[in-house]
Order: sequence, then C-alpha cells, then structure tokens
Amino acid sequence: MVFSDILPLTYMIKYAASMEQPLESKNPLFSERALEEMHSFFKLAVPMFLTQLALQLIQVNSVVQSGHYSTDVQAGIMLAGNLWFPVMVGIGGVLFFVTPMIAQLYGAKEIRDIGPLARQAAWLSLPIVLIGMFILSQASFILTLAKVDPSIIKYSEEYLSYFVFALPAILLSQPLRSLCEGVTRPLPITMLNVLMLLIAIIGNYTFIYGNFGFPEMGARGAGLSAVIGTWSTFILLIIYLKYESAFGTEVFKRFDWPDYRKIKEILVGGIPVGLGNFIELSMFSGAGIILGRFGSEVIAANGIALTIGGLFFMVPLSIGNAAAVRVGNNVGAGDLKGAKYSSYFSLRLATVCALIASFLIIINAEYMSGLLNDNPQVISLAVILLSFAAFFQLADGLAMASIGSMRGYKDTFGPMKIMAISYWGVGLPLGIILSVTDIITDQMGAVGMWTGMASGLFVAALLMVRRVRKISQKFIDES
Repeated sequence: MVFSDILPLTYMIKYAASMEQPLESKNPLFSERALEEMHSFFKLAVPMFLTQLALQLIQVNSVVQSGHYSTDVQAGIMLAGNLWFPVMVGIGGVLFFVTPMIAQLYGAKEIRDIGPLARQAAWLSLPIVLIGMFILSQASFILTLAKVDPSIIKYSEEYLSYFVFALPAILLSQPLRSLCEGVTRPLPITMLNVLMLLIAIIGNYTFIYGNFGFPEMGARGAGLSAVIGTWSTFILLIIYLKYESAFGTEVFKRFDWPDYRKIKEILVGGIPVGLGNFIELSMFSGAGIILGRFGSEVIAANGIALTIGGLFFMVPLSIGNAAAVRVGNNVGAGDLKGAKYSSYFSLRLATVCALIASFLIIINAEYMSGLLNDNPQVISLAVILLSFAAFFQLADGLAMASIGSMRGYKDTFGPMKIMAISYWGVGLPLGIILSVTDIITDQMGAVGMWTGMASGLFVAALLMVRRVRKISQKFIDES
C-alpha cells in the first residue's frame, strides 16, 4: 500500500470522528446517552448481523463444498451467484424499503397500519418474482455475452436450473422479514436463517456428492439444496408469525386486494433502493463476470476474496440495517434530534468495527483463502485481492451506515444517485480499463479490477457521509 492510498483512508477516519454529536455530554463516547444508544443498536444489530452472517455462510458453504468437488463447478456456482444475488437485492431490493416504512409506523405507534402495509408488499412481490425468474432464465446468454468459458457456463446453468425455484420463497418472505425488523423483533429471522444454513450444509453434502443414497448431482445439487432451505424457512416464518399473531400487527387477520396507492408509495421509495443495490452489486458481480475471461483459477480467486470480504461486510450491513430502524423509529416518534444522534452514532460504530475488520483480514488472509480452495495459485491471488478488501473496510462501513440512516429518513433517491456516480462512473469503468485494456497500463487482470472497485467505494463513502449530515440537519430545521 503506497502513501497515496493512505490519504483518503486517513481523511475519512478524521471526517467520521469529527462529526458533532447532538444531545451530548462532555464525554460523548461514554455518556449515558451514548450507552443507551449502543444498547439499542446492539439489540437490533447483533441479531441482524447473525442473520446476514448465516446467509453469507450459506454461500460460503456452497463455495467450500463445490471447491472440494471441482474447481470448474465452484467457478460456475460463483458466476451464478454474480447473477442471482444482484437480482435478489436489486429487483427484490424494492421491498427493502418496507422496513423503514414499518419502523416509522411503529415509532408513531400506528400499529394498525402495519398489517395492511405488509399485505400490499406481498402483492408487490409477485411480479418481482416473475421478473427475477425470467432474468435468471437468460443466464447462458448473459454469460456468453461476457465471453465466459462455455465449460464454466454449463455449471452455472445447472445450478440456476434448480435455484430459480428458490427465488419465490426468498422474495415472498421479504415483507414478513421487514415486519419483524421494523417492529424491532429481528431474532425470529435470525433463528430461521441459522436453520437454513444447517439445511444448506447437509443438503450440499447430500446432493453435490451423492451421499446417503442420493444420486451425485454436482452443481444441480447445490441449487436443489437452496430450494429446500428457502421454502422450509419461508413456511416456518408464516407459521411462527401466525402463532405470535404477528406481534399485534394483524397481518394475517384479513385478505386485502391490491391497493395501488399504497403499492405506489412502496415503489416510489423502494425503486431507488433496488436500483442502488443493483448498482453497487453490479460493480462486484460485473467484475466477476468480466474476469471470467481469465479462466477458472482467476474466477475462483476473485470469488474467494468476494466471499471472505462478504463475510466481513455483514458487520457494516447490520449496522446500516439497525440505523434504518433506529432512525425510522425516532422520526416516526417525532424525535428528530434523536434521529440525528442515531445516524451519527452509526457512523462512529461503523468506523471502529471497520478498523478491527481490516486488521483481521490482513493477518488471516492466507489462512482463510486456504480454507476455501487448496490450489496454491488460487490462494496466492486471493491473498492479494483480500489486501484490497481490508483496505476498503472503512469505506464500506461509512457507506452502509449512511445508507441505513438515510433510509430511516426515507431518503432513497439521493443515495442511489451517489452509487451511480461512484460505482458506474468511477469504480466499474476504472476497473475495466485497468483489468482488460492497455489504455493506462498493461492489463492488470483481477488486481486492476479491484483497484477500480476500491476507488469507487471511497468516492461513495465520502459523498454518503456528507449527505447524512445534510439530511439529518434538514429534518431538524424544517420541523
């Protein structure tokens, strides 16, 4: 890491640390107010972290088990993930806006309106499921267009031929997940995701390798395992919420036909969320697809770095999700200074966690890479790419905390514009230029792509933090 790389990192640490805290005592880090906020954050963020960690470990499990089965199968499943994950959080990300909507209703004690909102979100999820399934059905065309090796495309197609039927369960469950999180009850989702992880471990071992008397299915087996896990937990979530009467929200009490005004409200706030998610993930997934031309070893190394980096990303993502609920609850209750405090607290918490994560990645990069693949060339390149992942932990932390806070204010269009500028205007174009062209220097391959992505992430973080300051103060001034 050169001196010029350290400058934006140092600036961002100082920027986050210097943000003023409202409702402050002389010792802002250990004041009674700060400790109360920390307790509220941890009550939300820890279950949310475990939820996201379980989801990420499901992907890690697929990578590990398929990697020991075949490097080509592993590469095919990784490329399939570069398609279905942006679909799930891009198009399906429209539904993520339901969480801050419910959080504001819960903060305002308008509990009767939560059930009808969740029912309308369920109606909206139906066309989203159909669109997502159609996109995944075109996987072969997309990967061929990206000049991926046909022998690898074959395994991506095999995996997706089953996984496409898991998508309905994933997206239909999102309104119910938003309900649990919005009313500050994230623990049931955590428990179900842990169960889904256990099903994935057993299912992959059974169907990929053909154990316990089942036929050997390879990539198809990993897809079948995902179908079983997602539908099992979706059904259990419905049963649980019926048993608990959906925490008093009466979501199952009656049937509603689509209310186009309410659906429009979800779409107005949710489309920018979905587009923002898609823009961000298209940079990472696009990187994986573009690097597909360099062969299975580069694909595997890139996938390992993304998988490990994704595990650490669950921390800032959880902080951001908690910030969305905390800020949304405070806004709904009319406590706008409290909302500002929550948003600033999330930035400081994200900074501390990011510095710890960077250290852990740096000292464990080779060991973690070796757990996912035993090819020395793959491990060597993965370690290099993980040094980039360690470097942009702070950018990820500040960006996700900022995005979560802004969702709590129902500000979704601004973050989407910042993502478009940062990821499509800086990160992905620069990565493509450095990795596959000779315009600036000789082709740098995966290293060039990760250089571009790191640049985009730091631009996004700086702009996101600036917008949080503006929006939080704007709400106070207008009140």
